[in-house]
Amino acid sequence: MQPTVHGLLNNAGLGLRLLAGDNSSKLSEPVSWIHSSDLADPTPFLDAGHLVLTTGTQFEAATAATFSGYVERLADHGILGIGFGSEVVRAETPDGLIAACDGAGMPLFEVPYRVPFIAVVRSVADLIAEAAHARDTWALNAQRAISFAALKPDAVASVLAELSRQLGRWVALYDYRGQKTVTVDEASVLVHLDVPELMTRVDAEAGRLIARGQRSSSTISDTTGQVSLQTLGRRGELRGVLVIAGVEPLDAADQSVVTSVVALVGLAIEQARELGRTHGRLRGGLFQALLEGNVAFVQRIVSQLGGMLPAEPVRVVAVEVPQDSRDVLVSELDVRPGGEPFLAAEDGRVYVCVAAEDAVTLADELSLAHSLAVGISDPLPLAATATGVEQAVRALDKAGVASVLEFGALVSGSLAGLLRDTSATELARALLRPVREHDAATGMTLVESARVWLEHNGSWDPAAKQLGIHRHTLKSRVGLVEKLTGRELQSFEARTNLWLALQLE
Repeated sequence: MQPTVHGLLNNAGLGLRLLAGDNSSKLSEPVSWIHSSDLADPTPFLDAGHLVLTTGTQFEAATAATFSGYVERLADHGILGIGFGSEVVRAETPDGLIAACDGAGMPLFEVPYRVPFIAVVRSVADLIAEAAHARDTWALNAQRAISFAALKPDAVASVLAELSRQLGRWVALYDYRGQKTVTVDEASVLVHLDVPELMTRVDAEAGRLIARGQRSSSTISDTTGQVSLQTLGRRGELRGVLVIAGVEPLDAADQSVVTSVVALVGLAIEQARELGRTHGRLRGGLFQALLEGNVAFVQRIVSQLGGMLPAEPVRVVAVEVPQDSRDVLVSELDVRPGGEPFLAAEDGRVYVCVAAEDAVTLADELSLAHSLAVGISDPLPLAATATGVEQAVRALDKAGVASVLEFGALVSGSLAGLLRDTSATELARALLRPVREHDAATGMTLVESARVWLEHNGSWDPAAKQLGIHRHTLKSRVGLVEKLTGRELQSFEARTNLWLALQLE
C-alpha cells in the first residue's frame, strides 16, 4: 500500500510520535518520497507529496515568525508532514514549531534519537516499492482478464466492459464517423460526474480528433473528474476513439492497461473489417448466383451457413448510396432478419432481396433514415431475381431524392417513361432531326402536324380540323415527314416508332 504519515506513525518499529496536526487530512494522503534537510527553505528541492525530516539547526535564535514562515512555505508547496529528530541538536521539538504546525494543520511527528533518519526513509521507500509492485501485479492481472475477454464472440464490447470493471471507470468507443457505438459503466462512475455538460464536450472532442485524422490523445478535466481520449488506428486510417472517464486521473498502471486495450480493440476492429469484406464477397457471390437463377445452389449454401431464403414471392430493393455511407448502410441491413445473403453492393448501389410483404417497410425506413432514393421491383419468384434487379433499378432511376418508387407505379404511367434518359432519347432526336431542321428553315410545322395526326390515330379529317388546315394539306405534310425520315407511316410499327420519338425527344 502507498505510504502515509498515518501509516508511519503506526509502525511500532520506528516509534514516531505525533506532536501536531492530529486532525489534518494530510495524515492519510499518499506520500511520494521523504527527504532530510536543515535548510531554512528546502522547497526548491522538494515536490508536493513529500515529507521533510530535520534536526532543527536552522532554528537557532528562531522566533515565532521564523517557525510560522518555515511551516507556511512547506504547506504552500504541498509538503505532507515534518519529522523532527530530537536529541541531535535540540533535546526536544521546539514549542514554536509545534504551535506553527498546529496553526497550519501540518502534521509534525518526532523521530527519537535511537531511530536514524535513514530508517524512516527506508520504510517509506519499501512501502512505495510494495505499492508499485502491487500496481504492476494488478496491471498484469487486468491485462490477462482483458485478453480473455478478447476471446469472446463480441470481442470489442467484452474488452471494453472488462476495462471498465478493472479501472472502475466509464468507458466509451466512438467509431470512425465520431459516433458513439459502445458505452460501458461497470462502476457507476457517471453518477459522480456532471454527465450532460461533460458528455457534450466529450462528443465534440471525439469528433475533433477523428476529423484531424492523426494518431493523438487529449484530456478533458473539470471539477467533476477527468476524461482521457485516445485515437485508434494509424494516421490517415483512424478507426475510432477510446474514451475513459473517472473522478481521478489515470496513473501509470492504468495507462499500461489502457495501452494494451488500444492495441486489442484496434486489432479487433481491423479483424472485423476484414471479416466484413470477406462476408461481403461471399454475399455478393451468392447474389450473383441468384441473378443466374441458381436458387437450389444458393439454398444449399445458405442452409449450411445456418440461414434461410426469404419466402417467395420476393421483391428487390435498390438504393444508390454514397461510398462513405455504404458500409454503414450494409451494417444496418446485416442485422435485419431474413435475406442477408442476398444483400449486395455493386456499381454504387446496394441491392437487397426480401420477402414481398417486407419490401415497402424496408424501403421507407431506408429513405427516411438516410434521405435516399429507393426503387422496388414487382413481386417475383427467387428464380427471377435478375428481372427484379432490373425493375428495381428502373424505379430507382425515376425516384426522387428521399423517396420510394415501385416499378408497378412506374409502368402504370407509360412505356415512354421507361425509355427516357436512356440511349433511346438520342435515337429519337436523330430520327426527328431532319424534320426539325426543315421546320426551322421553312417555317412549316411538320412536327406538330405529325403529332396531331398520330394523336387522332391517323384519321385525316379530325386531325386537319384541329390544325385548321385542309385534309389534303395534312396529307402533303405527312408525306414530307415520310420522305425526310425515310419511313413510310402506313404500318403500325412505323407510326409507333414516330410516336415514341415525339414523346422522348
